[in-house]
Amino acid sequence: MRASCFGFLVALCIPFTGSAHADLGSTLDNALPKAIEKELASPKVTGITIAVGQGNDVVYAAGFGTANIETGATVDASTQMRVGSISKVFTAALIGKLYEAGKLDLDADISSYVPSFTQKRWPVSIRQAAAHMGGIRHYEGDEFLNTHHFGSVTEGIQMFAADPLVFEPGTKTAYSSHAWNLISAALEQAAGEEFLPMMHKKVFAPLAMDDTAPEDATLEFPALSAFHVDADGDPVVAPFVDNSYKWAGGGFIATASDVVRFGLAHTEPGFLRRETLDLLFTEQFTRSGTPSGFGIGWMTSSAMQARLIRDGLQEYAPAVHEHLVWHSGGSMGGVALLLVDPEHDVAIALMANHGEAFPSLLRMGLYALDIALSAH
Repeated sequence: MRASCFGFLVALCIPFTGSAHADLGSTLDNALPKAIEKELASPKVTGITIAVGQGNDVVYAAGFGTANIETGATVDASTQMRVGSISKVFTAALIGKLYEAGKLDLDADISSYVPSFTQKRWPVSIRQAAAHMGGIRHYEGDEFLNTHHFGSVTEGIQMFAADPLVFEPGTKTAYSSHAWNLISAALEQAAGEEFLPMMHKKVFAPLAMDDTAPEDATLEFPALSAFHVDADGDPVVAPFVDNSYKWAGGGFIATASDVVRFGLAHTEPGFLRRETLDLLFTEQFTRSGTPSGFGIGWMTSSAMQARLIRDGLQEYAPAVHEHLVWHSGGSMGGVALLLVDPEHDVAIALMANHGEAFPSLLRMGLYALDIALSAH
């Protein structure tokens, strides 16, 4: 891989060595900068960070564009961005760890772990909540713009804990970030430990995810990008939010390389057992037999195929095999995408610091996946 990539567009491109991996890295370095340059021509794509991993290694990592529209700071491979709902699959890894340790019953009523989640008309299991089939509501009103700092997971779930279920669990699928915030409270009770220290000890530290952290609004993160929204066709810095109510649902920040390390840990047994990986990745179904598009947190290939049809991107469908698992993320002023192909031992992570840049991430992510599969 070349040490410097596409002029001013790439502030830092990390080189990697090793024969087969170097070949893939070089191929990606020859193809991706020009493609991402075209995406950056849109005012809705301010900056992008991307990493690609194969086997046990990050083979390509780069940053493109602007980290802060007001200061002109550039994005590089060390820039942290909001991972949004990729936080859910980070949390799914902790579910896997506690499940393997015999500390978690996925089919128990979640209120047995979280008494403050007042008893509902129907019981809700962790398994159902993790596949967005638990009937727990999503954001309402201005919750996505929350600026209040919550001191604990238990405090954060009070935002919705007393509300009724919106449907009978298991009968349909409706996306809910609050479901995952509730799951994090259940994990605390199951393990007898606080959620954030557990995530660090059992997930981030073992995977060398040194640049991954909860975005605590009371702390400073020098490598964290600014985030942007559209204002009459131009990007402006997004309003301040405090994500302390939703660590598990969408509150972590990371580098793209860290997200790829996480993805690669799920391509084969090791960090988690084979049966646990199968548990996380196997698509769940409603009682009527309708596929949910989710396993335990992870989105399935059927969900990606549906997304491509919805967005008119069917030309990228050949890269989407039945074994692909993934998750997207959307947060205030930012979007993210993680693609994991266990069969070919490949993971790809992209993040952008503009809230409307996801179509670009989807195109670039599947383009990078196609390159990686072609080189396999």
